[in-house]
Amino acid sequence: MLTATLYYKDAMLTPADYYLLYDDRWLNDQCVDFYLEYLEYNSSVKEESKVKPYLLRASMSFLIANIEDAKYLSKALPKQIFSSDIIFIPVNNKQSLESYIGGSHWSLLVYVKENNKFLYYDSANDMNFDIANKFADKISGVLEVKRNDIVIVNTPQQKNGSDCGVFVLSITDQFYQRIIESQSNSDQVDFEKILEVDVQNLLSPSNMRKKIRNLVNELEYSK
Repeated sequence: MLTATLYYKDAMLTPADYYLLYDDRWLNDQCVDFYLEYLEYNSSVKEESKVKPYLLRASMSFLIANIEDAKYLSKALPKQIFSSDIIFIPVNNKQSLESYIGGSHWSLLVYVKENNKFLYYDSANDMNFDIANKFADKISGVLEVKRNDIVIVNTPQQKNGSDCGVFVLSITDQFYQRIIESQSNSDQVDFEKILEVDVQNLLSPSNMRKKIRNLVNELEYSK
């Protein structure tokens, strides 16, 4: 149980955020960004890897989606985003810039540089598709690439109103592990295979929540 604010790289998690990692609670930006931060800094993706992924943080995703001209953010974005082969983008339906709190659903948008394609994963019947389209417009402008249509990918569906963010993290985690595994494969990279959800081996929402809680506990005790 987290008893004080935990700082990890550029992410932070408060005891109130930790509470959201239990079943039937909706994950906020801090929960999503914390796990993405950990995944990026504790993976074995090497510089010479055939696939260079980038995990866009939820806070930056929201800013890009809602700024009038996303090109203004280009210089502020990490340089890795422009050289990455795959960009993982958590999409939230919060649209108000006036309030820090908001949003009711998470989904995942993935940009694949090789074929300039956007793949969309949504655990609630494509609820965020319009928001994802809006983001695809903005990020295409940032990357200065031609905007292509979004491909909707078959995604496991949540059974409640709170597990959307957990599905985003579970799917991202599964894909990231495949990228790591692809480093030892001499064959040409199969992006479609890497980015196909393996439902049988996807961590369930409860197990994914438990995995993140255990991670937080380990980091707190190791301070």
